[in-house]
Amino acid sequence: MNVQVKRARDAERTAADILHAAQRVFSSHSYSEAGVRQIAALAGVNPALVNRYFGGKEKLFEAALDEALDVRYLVEGERADFGTRLVSLFIDGRPDGPHINPLPMLVMSTSDQGAREVALRLLNKKIMAPLVASFEGADAEDRAAQLVAVATGFFTFRLLLPLEPLVGEVSPGMRRWLAQTIQAIVD
Repeated sequence: MNVQVKRARDAERTAADILHAAQRVFSSHSYSEAGVRQIAALAGVNPALVNRYFGGKEKLFEAALDEALDVRYLVEGERADFGTRLVSLFIDGRPDGPHINPLPMLVMSTSDQGAREVALRLLNKKIMAPLVASFEGADAEDRAAQLVAVATGFFTFRLLLPLEPLVGEVSPGMRRWLAQTIQAIVD
């Protein structure tokens, strides 16, 4: 293997490691509390590499959130089980990848104006627009916003202001309620 190909692969792996570490940190800390040094330490790299690969904390946040916001799993599946798939995705994670929930990243970005603007732009582009396009009817935009509001509310009270019934293992009854609520919005 030539040296340039190895360096390119190492650079790709390093960037991916930084990105995944950032997703974990931004999912568990407010934007203002999340530090580049903390992210670099979790990724096992020198903090200077964060700036080299991503151009700073805000651009890293944007890349991390952009990758985490993937609505295809939901809009490409059967509409009849949308609510169940979304609840499973929120609580159990994606079946094809790591458990990175973008909702805490969105909610916890509100402490910083720049991060909030990035989050709102990506939320509209990567979640709202595809949901509106996949829903039918004149009220598609309202229903997409309702779905985002219910999901955000659930995770606000699961992670940020933890209510006992929402912490830890989510009961079958709570899962069923959330899936039915979401499905009613979709239908």
